[in-house]
Amino acid sequence: MNDTTPAPEATPANAEALTSQADGTESEAALNQGAPKPSVVRRNRWRSWLLQALLVLGVYFGVSAYNERSLLAGAAPGFVLRDLAGNNVSLQDFRGKRVLLHFWATWCGVCLQEFGALNDVAVKASPNEVVISVVSDADDVDKLRQFVKANDIRYPVLLASDQVLEAYAVRAFPTNYFLDEKGIIVSKTVGMSTRFGMKARLAWAR
Repeated sequence: MNDTTPAPEATPANAEALTSQADGTESEAALNQGAPKPSVVRRNRWRSWLLQALLVLGVYFGVSAYNERSLLAGAAPGFVLRDLAGNNVSLQDFRGKRVLLHFWATWCGVCLQEFGALNDVAVKASPNEVVISVVSDADDVDKLRQFVKANDIRYPVLLASDQVLEAYAVRAFPTNYFLDEKGIIVSKTVGMSTRFGMKARLAWAR
């Protein structure tokens, strides 16, 4: 009786390699199809950075608004304070000029970071603009003079009194008031300010 069972077809020697190559090609294609495009990755990254920046700005402005809620509005209280040379300086002396009134302390880390910006604002101020600073820790005048010299502070430094700090509702440092030519408070800030922000607020104090 003849065996009629067909003989199995021969498998090519490279069939397994071809199959693996095909599977690999399909897998790579599937991976490439599922992976996001570089442009999408970049767009998502920028979107994430933008959201983080907006969050930081939101927190900053929120904290600033909270700190500024108790600051003064209207006419700036008058005062007469001594400068580092022992001379009396009156706020009335600057009537007719736009004034940046800067309250600070030698122990305030943020204040230390603003010396350069304040110097720039003071040196480049127009003839009808002036920067005046009032330092809170004014007990040791000699030590304060050394501090001012060591930090190259180029604008007037007046010695604060408790009455003036209370009159201006200064609760944190630095605190800035921007006055127009008539001595009216136009804007105020608490905390770090940029030189551009200070210049702009002083210029717009009208």
